[in-house]
Amino acid sequence: MFFAKLHPLLVHFPVGLLVSGVLFELYGKFRGENAVAKAGSFNIRFGFWCSIPVAVIGFLGLMSLELKDEFKPFVANHMFFTLSTIFIFFCVILLSRFRYKVWCDVVHYFLLLLGLFTILNAGFYGGELVHRFDLPA
Repeated sequence: MFFAKLHPLLVHFPVGLLVSGVLFELYGKFRGENAVAKAGSFNIRFGFWCSIPVAVIGFLGLMSLELKDEFKPFVANHMFFTLSTIFIFFCVILLSRFRYKVWCDVVHYFLLLLGLFTILNAGFYGGELVHRFDLPA
């Protein structure tokens, strides 16, 4: 139960880093401000590395909960979008090494937008678990 209560407290830090990182990087790219784009890239890398222990804590917390049928779909969607977010930002970090190629730049920015979509959905389903179903309880 300890991890189930700890996860909602910790998750906001990597979420904030990843969301701000995507927004900074996109803004910096399209406005031509390299310092802002670099700050966004840093936030994405730092947010990615911070998200891994938070996801592990969330998984450990999930194992301590009794899953009821009424919120199982929300747990499944939350886990799907969370794992998708981690995978997508891992791909973003890998692709950043090959950014000198045009096709890679296009894929990079597409993955940034897709990662923003997945992290916002993971946050939505996590928020529903906490506020609608009162987890952890």
